[in-house]
Amino acid sequence: MRAGDKKRILAVAAASALGIMGAGLAFAAGDGGHHVTPPNMDLVYRLMNFGVMAVVLVILLRKPLKSALGGRIEQIKSELAELEAKKAAAQAELNEVEKRLKDAQGEREAIVAEFKAQGEFEAAKIVESAQALAARIKAQAQFTIEQETAMAKADLRREVAELSAALAEDLLKQKITADDQTRLVEEYLAKVQREVQ
Repeated sequence: MRAGDKKRILAVAAASALGIMGAGLAFAAGDGGHHVTPPNMDLVYRLMNFGVMAVVLVILLRKPLKSALGGRIEQIKSELAELEAKKAAAQAELNEVEKRLKDAQGEREAIVAEFKAQGEFEAAKIVESAQALAARIKAQAQFTIEQETAMAKADLRREVAELSAALAEDLLKQKITADDQTRLVEEYLAKVQREVQ
C-alpha cells in the first residue's frame, strides 16, 4: 500500500470520527430544552445520521479503499503466481530427482547383474583351470608311477638275474665235475664251429 493511500485513509477515518462525535454532541445538546419528541423520532434521527455518515464514508473512502484493495489484490495475485511458479519448479525438480533415482536403481541393478555374471564367469574359469591342473597332476602321477614301476621291474629283473647267476654258479660249482666241465666246453666249441660254417 502506498504512503499517500495510508494518509488519505487516515484523514477520512479522522473526519468520520469527528463527524460522528459532532452529531452525537448535537443530538445530546438538543435535549437541553426538554422538548418532548415522540420515541420513534429519536430512532429516525439516528437512522438518518447513520445514513448520512454511511454515504459520506462511501464517497470519501471508495477510491482510497478501491486502490488499496486493488493494490493488495494485485500483490496477492503476484504472490500466488510466484508461489505457483515455485511449486511448478519444485515439482519439476522432484520429477527430475525421482527420474534420477529410478535411473540410479536401474544402473545399480545393471552393475550388480554385470558383477554377478563376471563372478560366475571367473568361477567357471577357476573350476576349469582346477580341473585342467588336476588332470595334469593325475597324468604326471600316472607317468611317474609307470616310470617308477618300470625302473623297479628292471631293478628286480637285474637282481633276479644276478641272484640266479650266482645261485647257478654255486650249483654248478657244487655239482659239476671236471669231466662235466670238459664236456661242456667241447659242446660249446662244436656249437660255435657249426654256426661259423
